[in-house]
This record gives sequence, C-alpha cells and structure tokens, in this order.
Amino acid sequence: MAGGASGIPKSPSSAQMQALRNDAIQMAREMEEAVIRTRNQLKFMETFVRRARKMIESGRPAMEIANLINAADARYATAEIIREVQAARYRAQQAQFKLAAAEGSNMAEIARGWGVSRQLVSRMVKEPTRRRRRS
Repeated sequence: MAGGASGIPKSPSSAQMQALRNDAIQMAREMEEAVIRTRNQLKFMETFVRRARKMIESGRPAMEIANLINAADARYATAEIIREVQAARYRAQQAQFKLAAAEGSNMAEIARGWGVSRQLVSRMVKEPTRRRRRS
C-alpha cells in the first residue's frame, strides 16, 4: 500500500479498506481471546493465593508452601499471560488506528478518541503491523 506518510493510501481502495477492517476484526478477536485466558489465569491465581494464605495461617513453613503449590510455575504463567494480553492490546489498537486513519480520521482525532498522544497514534499507524507469534 503505497501512499501517504502514514503508510495508508490517501484514497484506499474498497479492497484495501476491507483488508484493514478484517485486520481490525481479527486483532480484536485475538484481544478478546487473550482477555479470556487472562481472566482464567487470574481465577487460578486467586485460588492459588487463597491456598497459600491458609497454609501460612496454619503455620506451615514458607518454603514448604512454595514447593507444595508450585509457586514458580504459577508466577511464570501469570507473567506470560500478562505479556500476551499487552501484545494483543497493542495489535488491536494499532489495527483500529490504521482503520480509522484510512476512513479519514486525522491523528489528533484518533488520539482524542482513544485517550493517547497524537505522536503515539502517528507512530503506530506508520509502523508495520505486528503479527501474533504462534506458539
């Protein structure tokens, strides 16, 4: 798509607009899935923390608790899911910024609508679309 400084053509074709719209839909779907996985992980962590608290209350040694509930794996899984949701949010936001720009919104309008800086919108619209890394 050759065109304006933003990488979005000045007058995108209907096929280009549909591709941008499809991309925004797919990125929103991935964001939604990441939020569901995050919610599930947080529910797991809620149970995990409750179990640990009850063990502490019963007087069990801290290291015994850490080993029994596999604290390292739980911490890693939670950190990983948070990174995943942040990346999905970025991709979804970028796709929506690009679609809004192609629909004729300027960077300031997009920034106001999303509550971010115009510079951030401009940078995200100009940079290539990131794709989700498949595990």
